[in-house]
Amino acid sequence: MAILIRLFVVTFVTVLCIVVFAALFEMLNAAPTDLGLGALWWGVIFRAPAYVFNGTVPLLIVLAVAEWRAMKAWLSYLAIWCAAGMLATSPPLSSPLRLSVVLAAAAAASTLYWLFAGKFAGDWRQVERRRNGGFKLLNYAAYVVLAYLAYQLAGYIYYGGKLVWVTYISEPGPGTPLFQVAPKRGLTASQKVAMMDFPDPGSCLRKADTKALPSGRLKEMDWDRIDNSDEADVCMFRLLGSYENLSYATDWFEAQGFSVSDKFSSAHPYIAQDGSKLVHAGYSIRKNGPKIPDKGHNSAGVWIDTIWHVHRRHMVAGRHAASQCGDGL
Repeated sequence: MAILIRLFVVTFVTVLCIVVFAALFEMLNAAPTDLGLGALWWGVIFRAPAYVFNGTVPLLIVLAVAEWRAMKAWLSYLAIWCAAGMLATSPPLSSPLRLSVVLAAAAAASTLYWLFAGKFAGDWRQVERRRNGGFKLLNYAAYVVLAYLAYQLAGYIYYGGKLVWVTYISEPGPGTPLFQVAPKRGLTASQKVAMMDFPDPGSCLRKADTKALPSGRLKEMDWDRIDNSDEADVCMFRLLGSYENLSYATDWFEAQGFSVSDKFSSAHPYIAQDGSKLVHAGYSIRKNGPKIPDKGHNSAGVWIDTIWHVHRRHMVAGRHAASQCGDGL
């Protein structure tokens, strides 16, 4: 019973502190220009859900270790929350102001966590001993939760192993069609893992009875298998790049739930200075909910650009970004 209650308290306080961190980060980040509550509200409504979705389980894994080790020192939790804040926001080290904002928000979150949960770490063991086992059914439920956290940890370790593999042991091939990024941008380790997991158009499609790839099936992208933006980039490139030219791009994007403006569509693409053509698609997260798991829970929308070669007419690059304000996508 005590361990189950403790898990509930730790989870609740963790989520609360994540929301506090998101709100303070937005407010402090906007402080030089905006002293109102707009940034605070934006952090709670749009940034916090992304952090809760992506950060709760990893933090619970780390905090479970802290519970097991009965870590009660505030400095330990300060280190944990600062590391989490740095990973979540990736502030440039060349920007001391941005870095100080992250550390200040993390310090506030760590203090709150320590006050409500951290300084009591490990105390549940004494309660369990006094109860001599207590209500064992609830203990088993707590062990199920711990087993789930262990399963998630195994997933992180497995993905980390793949990152190490493609970085230091065996770099994957470009696949079919050849995956390319915009000029002057190298491939990241996460993109290489995505290239390894999705080597061709067939690996990006929903399962079907036939292995054939008629042009109509190229619209059947399996979004349920997409776990991050790099996987989305690779699969969108594989499928769109399988078409012979950009005339199919608008229909493909609309089949995925994106909207395409007439001014940047297949019929009227934007023409760059080098002659390459660009088709632009947008997706409103506020209206339709998140599309890509790690991009958009804290954003108003996502936009996608596809760049097509001027002479050979095939797709040569794609890029995406999240919009932090407005909902005109």
